[in-house]
Amino acid sequence: MSEKLIRVGGHDVPLTTAEAWVSSYFDAEANQTAKKPYAYPFYDCMDTGTGPNELSDGDLLAPVLLNAAPTIRGFRTLKGMRPTLEAGLAAIPLDLTLEAAVADGSHSALLAGLATVLDVPDPDKEWTDVKGTILMKTLHRKRPLFVPLYDTKVFACYVGPVKAGFPIPEVSKRSWARFFEQLAESMVRDLTTQRELWGVLARSAPDDVVPLRLLDVVAWNAGKQLG
Repeated sequence: MSEKLIRVGGHDVPLTTAEAWVSSYFDAEANQTAKKPYAYPFYDCMDTGTGPNELSDGDLLAPVLLNAAPTIRGFRTLKGMRPTLEAGLAAIPLDLTLEAAVADGSHSALLAGLATVLDVPDPDKEWTDVKGTILMKTLHRKRPLFVPLYDTKVFACYVGPVKAGFPIPEVSKRSWARFFEQLAESMVRDLTTQRELWGVLARSAPDDVVPLRLLDVVAWNAGKQLG
């Protein structure tokens, strides 16, 4: 019998390999003493003393725990973005899942409320110091059911030649709002069409790990192989 595969974007991963990645990454006890620990539970459970619609200075530094530290200038940029991002978060119900939002079409506007800050540069601020990776890793903690995690490894899994099976085509110019709309739709497709397999993977992680976090760990590991 051939081994089961789980698909992330345009890349297939043996299910047993994905299980090993998930089990290792979310081993909270091992991460407490390992010389090179993974980010769980430190990123996921980071206590900044703020509510779900607030972004304190501590919240803006959360990407550090996912090895995506903003520069000093980038931190300054995030502080300037804070009012817009907090308003964007407030528009997203706490219990809204990305799957439900894609199903009813509300994901486009809600993601744009967060991502368009990257598409409209302010001449008085160096907005280019913060791009999609840092932005999504900052916001995911506030809406873990809705905001997808993103970095170059995720990009490698989802963006590529359509003929080769990648869901998001390579283009020279695309807004961040449009990109995250496409990424959300692609991730939801992976989660919903393989629901049973993701359920198997979920059994290798703690109960508080949401599907988007699970998917990110698999995509991150798979993307490293593609790079």
